[in-house]
Amino acid sequence: MSAINLWLSRFAHQLLPSVCLWCQQPLAPDEPQLCTCCHQHLPRLDASLTQQNSLLLPPVQKGLSQARFDALYTLAWYQQPYRHWIQRWKFQQGLAEGELLCQLLAEKAAALSQSPAIVADAIGFAPTSAARLRQRGFNQAQLLAQAIARQWQKPCLSLFHSPALVPHQTGLKRRERLANLAGKIQLNSGPLPAHIALVDDVVTTGATMDWLTRLLKNAGVQRVDIWSLTVTPYSTASSSPSSSAESALNILPK
Repeated sequence: MSAINLWLSRFAHQLLPSVCLWCQQPLAPDEPQLCTCCHQHLPRLDASLTQQNSLLLPPVQKGLSQARFDALYTLAWYQQPYRHWIQRWKFQQGLAEGELLCQLLAEKAAALSQSPAIVADAIGFAPTSAARLRQRGFNQAQLLAQAIARQWQKPCLSLFHSPALVPHQTGLKRRERLANLAGKIQLNSGPLPAHIALVDDVVTTGATMDWLTRLLKNAGVQRVDIWSLTVTPYSTASSSPSSSAESALNILPK
């Protein structure tokens, strides 16, 4: 999308009346993007039995059994309404959806900051190529990382660069995704902290986050946590990563 279209989208976002992004009812002045009722009833992934580390949940662990990263913190399964919001944000310039998703991830970061060991020394994000950045106008992973960094008052670092365009990963299996990434994402030079949180919008096979974790740990980073909006359960990720997770989980929003 051109810079002019992106500017027009932002302008329209400021002018249009605010409605709840789920129920479409008018919002009160103190309700950003979601009404209070919808916010309370959002589907959420319960990882309370694993100290909020979703990587230890069986439906996640089976699909990410080879993961090099140490923990995964996520809002929900890849299901509605998150799936719709993520796609609207990435592919249709849904700025309201983007603001909402950043808010929700920042809320999660605030809640888990009560456990000091979870708060990383710095926050990084999955990179995108210059060509894709020009096409989309933003890197959604960077915006999500910045939301966590503001919440924790920690630096948000540009740790990687993508000298070549990484093909879209949708529909590919883990081995195919890793082959896509080899040599196309590289680590920037510079000092690295011991504990880094890496952010992306969706974790499916974990291939991208695994590759980034490998680069960081080879450079001496001790702990790498992954933060994402959603994660795809094993039964869905192993067969068709692009299909909706609610089919496998029988979870549908009202």
